[in-house]
Amino acid sequence: MKVAIFFDGQNFYRSLLRHDESLRVDYDRLATWITEQVGGASARFSGAYYYVGVSADAPPLVEGFLKGLELRPGYFVKREPRVRRAGRCPACGKEYEYTTEKRVDTRLVADLIHHAASGAFDAAVLVSGDDDFVPAVEAVNALGRQVWVATWSAEELSKDLRVKCFGHIHLSDGVSVFRVERRPHERAPGRAVASRLARPATAPPSDSQLDRGLQELQRAEARLPHVSRGYFVMRWKSHALPPVGPEREALVQQLIELGLAEEFEVRDAEGRQVTAIRRRERDGNVREPDGKVALPELPELPE
Repeated sequence: MKVAIFFDGQNFYRSLLRHDESLRVDYDRLATWITEQVGGASARFSGAYYYVGVSADAPPLVEGFLKGLELRPGYFVKREPRVRRAGRCPACGKEYEYTTEKRVDTRLVADLIHHAASGAFDAAVLVSGDDDFVPAVEAVNALGRQVWVATWSAEELSKDLRVKCFGHIHLSDGVSVFRVERRPHERAPGRAVASRLARPATAPPSDSQLDRGLQELQRAEARLPHVSRGYFVMRWKSHALPPVGPEREALVQQLIELGLAEEFEVRDAEGRQVTAIRRRERDGNVREPDGKVALPELPELPE
């Protein structure tokens, strides 16, 4: 059995952060694990297609992640340009600009049906729970091919999509197989943690991007007891920041790598340990929510 995988990139990334914002994925192992879930040990991986919208001014780390992904055997990245739109704030009347994905879903649908018709796979795995894909699944079923659906949780899967698919794969079941283990120093409290998107930057970030990122982080710190990294990347509403997902994640990582922000561990209201972020002064000190500077703790001297 030949198995192909089709990733709705933004949907996959958002769901990954909701499941575990600290999880880093080995995409080679992920493809192997998904293939075996569908067809057993004898199944053959016939390719993975990753669909994503990318802005012209996306941070270098985003393109670094995508290039690293498509260099993996069998992975193909399908980029579509994000489209810039204009809007007006209903509260203050101020105009703003934002970007949105365009043609990403339709490109995935077209490729899914094309590869099914050409016999490129016996079974396809759609990594998305969006019910917009129901007509595409019905078309592939009519061509005599199987379509499986893969999500991080059952709550993220449309019921209409599930009943049209041959089977459902719970990605959370395979975390122990495709998780990338962090080295001990990467999880030290108060130290920057390597991002799942981290790659050497090919160009420095613009000052305006960094300034807007810090201003929004300051606004979030003023409103919240702590700012979860996953919440800031995927749920914090702001037209001043890049789109939620990989582009905003890349900006946060740049702030951390430049020493303008740092990660720390904290427990939320329900007692769960989460990774939070906070601003740092350019001299390396931490800026607390009340505006005061907290000097770094000095190590204890031996007696």
